[in-house]
Amino acid sequence: MSEEKGKEMTIEIPMEEGEPLGATPNDKMIVTKVQAGTVSEGKLKIGDQILRVNDTVIKDTHHFFALLRFAPPCARLAIFRDEKKAEELASRVHIPADRERNITRRDGFSYELVKMTWKAGGPKLGLGIKHFQNRVLVSKTDPASISAECLKIGDHIVDINGQPVTDKDVARGILVKGLQGTISIDRSQAHGEVTMVIERPETMEAKHWTSRALTVQAVQPPSVQMNSDVRDIAQKERARLAAKVGKNTSQELKSILGGQKKAAAVAIDDRQFGHVIASDNEGKNLRAVKK
Repeated sequence: MSEEKGKEMTIEIPMEEGEPLGATPNDKMIVTKVQAGTVSEGKLKIGDQILRVNDTVIKDTHHFFALLRFAPPCARLAIFRDEKKAEELASRVHIPADRERNITRRDGFSYELVKMTWKAGGPKLGLGIKHFQNRVLVSKTDPASISAECLKIGDHIVDINGQPVTDKDVARGILVKGLQGTISIDRSQAHGEVTMVIERPETMEAKHWTSRALTVQAVQPPSVQMNSDVRDIAQKERARLAAKVGKNTSQELKSILGGQKKAAAVAIDDRQFGHVIASDNEGKNLRAVKK
């Protein structure tokens, strides 16, 4: 590694048994988040690549956190720090407050603000997206495309230019409109730019969830469709009612999912009925009143 681009250094972090490090690395062991108030604050920086823990070479994130359990009372971390790349990454993970409101943060994911720029005659968009549970997920990035420069398969596109997106068709429309951008008289000078807040899986659990979401065959668009657990409960309740009524009965089971009832016929009866319930003058003769 060139000294001009960065340098390797060792950082000592005193920590007690069971104390969290407070820094989140991605699958390449590059720190993407440093939590304030933890032992990592002031020691590690966003963009640092962690190489070894107490002279043991790190294999992956699971191995790293396993090594940390045996690190106290002091974790000696060998890191590679590139100040320029660190500044670039820090600018991406810093999300403005108005865009932060669009995020529902989840454990195991990192969040970045990425920029996509298109120029006439340049690389193609090369992006494939699908939606799953009201999330727009990146399903394909073609090699040497502008999508491949800033997105990865499995990324969740939270918003585009500050507008939250939960449907792939809506997301595609906003993306294309933004990238068309400025159309000049000279079409060779046409260009456009969009920014996107993305949610990227970092832990094995998050990557497993994302992989499962991408392989679902029948992806439902955002709707008011009931969740799977509600449908399971409804199916079990219907089976219970079927067992109670019996197989040989002609009684029709009504859906508990709120099916429409057959409208009852309406008839008007104009007969009049009267029935005396009680009287306050029983056994007494009424006196005539003056008119």
